[in-house]
Amino acid sequence: MTTPDITLCMIIKNEANHLEKCLSSVCGLVSEIIIADTGSEDNSKEIAQRFGAKIIDIPWENDFTKARNISLEYATSAWVLVLDADEAVDHWSENLLQPLLGAEYIHGYWLPIIHYVGDIPEADFVTDHVCRLFRNDKRIIFRGSIHEEIASSIWELPAGEIAYADLRILHYGYLEDELMRKNKYNRNLALINNGLRLQPNHLFLRYALGAEYYQQGQYKEAAEILLPLLTDAPAPSGYVSDIYLKTAYALQLCGRKQEAEEVFRTGSGLFPDFTDLLESYALLLLEQGKLSSAKHFLEKALQSGNTAHKYPSSSGSGTYRTELLAGRVCEKLYQYPDAWRHYEAAVQHKPDYSEAWKELVPLSLLSGEKAQLRALTHNHLHSLSPDTLSYLLPAALNARDPEWQAELSTASQLPSSVQAALLAILEINNQPKHHLQTLAPLEQLLHDPSHLSNRSFVLGYLWAFSCRIGDTESAMRWLVCLLPYRPGILSIHHILAGNYSLKADLSDLNYTAQLLLQTGAWNSLLALYRHSQGSSFQWSSLPQPLLYGLLEAPTSIKKQWCSIYVSKHPQYHTPADCTEWHLYAAIAYSCREMPILPVEDEAALRRVGGATAAVSLAYYKLQLAAEVYPQGIPSAHISSALLLRSASRT
Repeated sequence: MTTPDITLCMIIKNEANHLEKCLSSVCGLVSEIIIADTGSEDNSKEIAQRFGAKIIDIPWENDFTKARNISLEYATSAWVLVLDADEAVDHWSENLLQPLLGAEYIHGYWLPIIHYVGDIPEADFVTDHVCRLFRNDKRIIFRGSIHEEIASSIWELPAGEIAYADLRILHYGYLEDELMRKNKYNRNLALINNGLRLQPNHLFLRYALGAEYYQQGQYKEAAEILLPLLTDAPAPSGYVSDIYLKTAYALQLCGRKQEAEEVFRTGSGLFPDFTDLLESYALLLLEQGKLSSAKHFLEKALQSGNTAHKYPSSSGSGTYRTELLAGRVCEKLYQYPDAWRHYEAAVQHKPDYSEAWKELVPLSLLSGEKAQLRALTHNHLHSLSPDTLSYLLPAALNARDPEWQAELSTASQLPSSVQAALLAILEINNQPKHHLQTLAPLEQLLHDPSHLSNRSFVLGYLWAFSCRIGDTESAMRWLVCLLPYRPGILSIHHILAGNYSLKADLSDLNYTAQLLLQTGAWNSLLALYRHSQGSSFQWSSLPQPLLYGLLEAPTSIKKQWCSIYVSKHPQYHTPADCTEWHLYAAIAYSCREMPILPVEDEAALRRVGGATAAVSLAYYKLQLAAEVYPQGIPSAHISSALLLRSASRT
């Protein structure tokens, strides 16, 4: 195949960390490499020479434009590609390039640049578009001492035309360690301020300064610089949409929310498909409690979809991130089916999106959509990272859903020790007989050297299963083995033995409650509740899949749980107390019983106020009315379990 007639032009200084990756990405795609070196002291030049680059030594004069234009003078191909050393092209091919280079009336191409941000490479990103592929024409030159651009010189040509090409460039220079290593913030600010001293009213330099402060989280300074640009910047300039977004968001974070809303409103009118702007506007409206308006703008963003080809954007805008936010807003509006669809769409866009799974799982369980949850897990199982699986596995155990657990156990990316432990737990839970032989699958793992890192996990289940069986001797043996890993389990042992005066650490209570519920050790679970002291241990604060598991417990167990709750004479002083009552009410409803609510307790709930108390009491009154007038009062369309979910999130 013919190598595209492109010269790669670069300027570098001490870029040995990145240069090989950059140059490897263009192998076979460029016919010439020109590198202007501004004083490298590492082995950057040697790396460049291995790729056949022509190296030009030039002095660094604090001017990116001057250095770039010098490199252009040495280019001999018909087209020029410009990259930085901390960039790489993303799976370009000769077949994609040749038609672009043959377009007769095009002088350059806007290319999407994916700027990875944060601490984790290739996780979160923001995008923008720059003209980096253009004809080798002496009239086409860079301008601007920093954030240098070439587009304005193309537009000055007769019929100068820049088209969009979906050829991604990946940029790693905004990752946190790179910013610190190169001290980019201070370098950029110095260059911008030098330029502004010479040209105080230069629009792009003012925008660059505001954007730099914004990037550093100095939102007050950013707002002061960017706000006047909304009237000063000409509409055709490609960065006006970004000025609206950054200005509004900076104003919001400075507490100038009325001004922020005005900028968002104007910007959304000018750029009605700018998804990042629409989503940020929705977040402000959500903060103000304007849920329906927030939902409206999120729906507009979702209708526009991914508009990264048109506007600066960030990862997930218009797709998975917006779907997640829309789902959360729908839940606040008690529109649970719509919320489920949004969360599912987020997972379809990005199967390993753990934030969406964390919403989707409890909502699916508490709304009775277990079959859909298992199907979604099956469809995306092998795309899930260990981090996402580390949420799903405990959720499946807490939900006591053997089919879902079995599905998850087949994930090839799980460590073999975790797979083996999960399968052993499944096997024991499925055993109808309660005797010591049922613990053999787990006990065998303790003798396998490959399970050393999993030892405390296995011991915890051996202890809990022994509690279920009712073998106190065996339970004590496993508890002693577990003590080095969980010293607080000794306090739990004394509580289960009936020591009412002893208090356990909250984390140990949470850990124990989950183990006992997952293994079906109901009597021990009730004993833990009966004997635990203090209000710090609240069941409603436990993971929602566990609450689903509790709601699915045998009816006799749930009735005993309710009796214990009432016997403790709960007090209602905080929203968390109200949520605990809502859990009690939901468990009572699941037994087809009405919760007990004395008049004084109802008055206390009302005094606490807030959405949690209001929703709980409204639902309670509706259930009372339905009992008295079963033919005349419609039954509630929202289950108490879903209202419990909403109550526990406020």
